Amino acid sequence: MWRYSLLILFLAQGFYLHAAINIDAFSTLENDRFSNDAQFIMNQYDLSGVAIANNGRFVTMVSNNVFISAHHFYPANGSSVTFYATNDPSGGSAVRTVQSSQRIGTTDIRIGILSAPLSSAYQTYNFSTEDITSFSTGPNAFTRSDIYLKNAYILGRSPSAFATSQDLAVGRNVIDNFGNATVSGTTDLAAISTVNNNGDTNYVTHEAQLTVGDSSAPMFIDDGNGELTMVGTNWFIGNDGNNDINGQSYLGNYDTEIQNYIVANTVPEPMDFALWLGILALFGCTRHQRRSCHL
Repeated sequence: MWRYSLLILFLAQGFYLHAAINIDAFSTLENDRFSNDAQFIMNQYDLSGVAIANNGRFVTMVSNNVFISAHHFYPANGSSVTFYATNDPSGGSAVRTVQSSQRIGTTDIRIGILSAPLSSAYQTYNFSTEDITSFSTGPNAFTRSDIYLKNAYILGRSPSAFATSQDLAVGRNVIDNFGNATVSGTTDLAAISTVNNNGDTNYVTHEAQLTVGDSSAPMFIDDGNGELTMVGTNWFIGNDGNNDINGQSYLGNYDTEIQNYIVANTVPEPMDFALWLGILALFGCTRHQRRSCHL
């Protein structure tokens, strides 16, 4: 059990207060997604499956209609969510509403479904599937895991002036600790990243410290093949007596529950409009054999 002074990233349901993730050497061009600049630190990845609801809660898509959020800071049923196909704030977008969601066990992980699935223009993410049960001993130890000392992307709210649906900034952190944490009555496994001073062993450029309001945003790692894997969702901040820390609810120990929910709520992907036009044109050709049709 963590014997740390923990402060949960909590806002009362229905209340939204703007706060900004603290990013070392913050730059709008490098850290804000919707600056739409080539210098953005996640420019090589597709973030179209990460969105912010109109009440400020984050959703991250793990299928075309299933999302992950945080139980203490999730979008209520009926919340409107705008997804952007690219980092261009004026580019293509899709609006969905939250249909329903539920807590996974007694964790701070919330899983839910949208009113309608997203098309293939919007990304879905793999999530951690590795069980981790201890810090440094045994076959399921953190120090032997795939996330140990991984350089992760941590998402949160931007200090820049963006509309709620575009209020997304990205920092970096090394996942250098792991264990049980108890925060506001919830006890669960957390992936921990220490906030180090510049020059410390695990310091990385644009190191981030979460603040109130960053809850429910995802933490990603690169899977080694240039694709993102979702490790967890922002849960708490605290101090270990020496350093400030970020805590994310770890998804890997609940991969079965997540996958079962995805399967139970699978729906066909919506057909692209252009494909519909092609089908209709083909149908017209078969119904009117004497007409000349060019597809």
